[in-house]
Amino acid sequence: MRKSLILGLLMTVISMPAVKAETLTVVIDNVNSSEGYILLRVLAGQQEFKGEVEATTSIKQRAIGGNVSFTLSSLPAGEYGVQILHDSNGNGKLDSNLVGMPIEPWAFSNNATGNFGPPKWDDVKFTLSGIVTQNIRFNH
Repeated sequence: MRKSLILGLLMTVISMPAVKAETLTVVIDNVNSSEGYILLRVLAGQQEFKGEVEATTSIKQRAIGGNVSFTLSSLPAGEYGVQILHDSNGNGKLDSNLVGMPIEPWAFSNNATGNFGPPKWDDVKFTLSGIVTQNIRFNH
């Protein structure tokens, strides 16, 4: 009986489909200083993009002037977006001037930009399947 149970569990595990991990590399081409932090958020859907739910992945790294890259190799295939901020003063948020214009560098996947606000999810999203690289430039 015990051997049958163990064999049955083993067969169940073997027959379960494996979740394939995809690889996303984000390269930021123009970090202009080593002050503060680079904040990167990987977003899986419009709710995460709007900030209604927590991002799939968030990374905070000390800023390094020049080119900076992040590689994530454990994401399942699907639709994603990336949001990046160079938090120059380290306060954890995007600072803006009196009229609401950002004064710290920011960027989204596909180098999407918005008019009088952030870009739309449809401009930011991309399909992650296999190995994907997003080359992104900060908006200053």
